[in-house]
Amino acid sequence: MKRILCLTLFVVLAIGAPTFAATKSNKSSDTGGEIGFGVGQSDVSSDSIGTNSAQFLGVRGGYHLNQQWQVEGQFASSSENGDISGTSVDSTMRLYMVNGVMNFHPRGKKDLVPYVMAGIGRADVSVDAGGISASDNSVAYQVGGGTRIFFGKSKTMAFRADLSLLRDTAFQNSSTLTTVTAGLTWKLGGR
Repeated sequence: MKRILCLTLFVVLAIGAPTFAATKSNKSSDTGGEIGFGVGQSDVSSDSIGTNSAQFLGVRGGYHLNQQWQVEGQFASSSENGDISGTSVDSTMRLYMVNGVMNFHPRGKKDLVPYVMAGIGRADVSVDAGGISASDNSVAYQVGGGTRIFFGKSKTMAFRADLSLLRDTAFQNSSTLTTVTAGLTWKLGGR
C-alpha cells in the first residue's frame, strides 16, 4: 500500500509540476520555488540491514531565498530485500531532510547551475527478518553536490544529478549511504 501511495505521489508530481512551472511570473525576480523528483542508487555501508545497495525514489521542493541560496525539503523512500546468514531480510528506509543549497552561476553558462548542499533530518528504518519486525529512527546528516541543466524554451525544467553522503545511526549502528541521484526539477514562480 505504501509503495502505491508513493508511486501515486510521483505520478501526480510528474504530471502537475509542468503546469505550475508554466505559470512563471513576468517579473524578473531572484526568488521562487522549485519542485522535482529523482531516482537514486545507494551504496549502503551497514551490516545490520542485510543489503549492500538500495534504490531510492524521492521528491524535493524548495524556495530560493535569492539567486545563490535555497532551502529545500526532501523525502526519499527505499525498500530492499537481502540475506543475513541464510535468513531473508526485508528493509525499508524513509528519509525526511531539510537541506541548505548554495547555487553557483558560471559566467556564460545560464543553463548550467552547479550546487553544494548540506542537510539534517530523520531516517526511519524498519527491518523484517523471519517474521520478526523491528524499527528505529535516528537523526540523519547529509552533504553533497551536483548540478541542474535547464532546457526548453522557458528554461523552467531541468535535469538534476547529484552525489550525496548521508549518515545515520539507526539500531545503534552507524550507516553511511553514498547515493547518486538523477531526476527532473521545475522552477515555480518568478525565478
